[in-house]
Amino acid sequence: MIDMSLGGRWSRLLLVIGLVAGFLVPDLISPTRVIALPKTWARSVMLRDPGRVHLAFPATHLAFSWSGDERSGIEWRPVGAVIGKWRRAAEAHDLEQGRRHYSAVLAVPRPSLIEWRARNEPTDVVLDYLNTKDGPRVETSVPYTEAAAAETPTIVTRAEWGADERLKHTEGGCTRAFHPVSQLFVHHTAGSNADSDPAATMRAIYWYHTVRRGWCDLGYNFVIARDGTIFEGRWARRYASWEVHTSENRLGQAVRGSHTGGFNSGSVGISLMGNFTRVDPTAEARDALTQMLAWESDRHELDPAGRHTYRNPDTGVTKSLPFIAGHRDAGSTACPGDRLYASLEEIRAETAAIVGTGKSNTAVTLVGPTSAGAGQTVQVTGRLTDAAGMGLIARSVTIYRRTVGTRWEVATQSITTTDGSYSAELTADASMKLVAVYEGDGSTWGSVSRILKVTVATVASPTPTSTAPVNQAVTL
Repeated sequence: MIDMSLGGRWSRLLLVIGLVAGFLVPDLISPTRVIALPKTWARSVMLRDPGRVHLAFPATHLAFSWSGDERSGIEWRPVGAVIGKWRRAAEAHDLEQGRRHYSAVLAVPRPSLIEWRARNEPTDVVLDYLNTKDGPRVETSVPYTEAAAAETPTIVTRAEWGADERLKHTEGGCTRAFHPVSQLFVHHTAGSNADSDPAATMRAIYWYHTVRRGWCDLGYNFVIARDGTIFEGRWARRYASWEVHTSENRLGQAVRGSHTGGFNSGSVGISLMGNFTRVDPTAEARDALTQMLAWESDRHELDPAGRHTYRNPDTGVTKSLPFIAGHRDAGSTACPGDRLYASLEEIRAETAAIVGTGKSNTAVTLVGPTSAGAGQTVQVTGRLTDAAGMGLIARSVTIYRRTVGTRWEVATQSITTTDGSYSAELTADASMKLVAVYEGDGSTWGSVSRILKVTVATVASPTPTSTAPVNQAVTL
């Protein structure tokens, strides 16, 4: 477990030792709440001659894209009552495509007029500008994420940061693919280091990745803001009420992103908001990064301080990499910035110290009849095992039940016996779904079974016999 000699800085990261593996405990499910988030306004302009550009609305974010060699680029400045300083549009190397370059998404203070100029003859320059804060508000229902077990990393879901799910694509060439996690990559967005509204920037990055870059969805699996807030990135699936948004399917395999070309399959991309070429991440962002790396490493049994030969499960391409790598370890790029990259060795050691001896993954099963008569007693059984298949003794397994029109609720609890098995009896009042949940403890990760569906046959009511008199013809 954690080496306390590391000091108080890491006390907050002790949380990762007790993480629940990929789900929230259902008895903590809270009702959904309604939040109102602004619609995103977006415009694109082809820039021909350097000079001033009048914007159709005040922009909260802007980005440039262009074609050219590696020396090419764009400089810009806001124009208002006070003309700002010229600044170079930092390039987001995660997005680069041959001779086509893309700047980071830059948070800006709502300018209505900007100036731009070229560096080393870029061509086909496009300005995208967005306002993700001031549009008409749209109400949406989201679950209370505070319901997560205290040890689980708090992840702001896509619904909570305002992802417009109509922008993503999940069919055809965008069909989602999932693979066991074997690699972790650290990135930076190359954007603003003093962003006061990271959720608004998430909406801007999402638009830029899907619309301008043409990706199926946001490229990263997770994004971390300067205050340590962790945002859900690429959409993986619809999650059940009790699940943390892990960017994984129900088998614990990660959805393929678009963060590291040639190395996306079987890897998780975690990006820090900001540009860390000349400055370090905040302590809060770095702590959250280390927490996430420890969570991923321990659940997927990766050695945070070790190396391995990564093999792309789709292409077969191999490369020797640290399990926790910077983007530049897998390609020619400045990402994740010189200062953050230089800190990765220390981050790996700190992550390994947090994981310590680690915790064993578990599996819990739930079997029983798939049909029953109304009012019949149904017996379900199952087994709780560790990663080696050994039964876990004297652990509490909770059975949750849901019938049509109701929420999940605790049905019963059972204690595992000497071989890890358990059993429980329930009354079948109506067709129901059942699921078994093991919460985990100090030495094991939690797990959740497959859902068991039990159909309860309804008893047909007999057709009532009429007692009314039958009209008869009367002969006069």
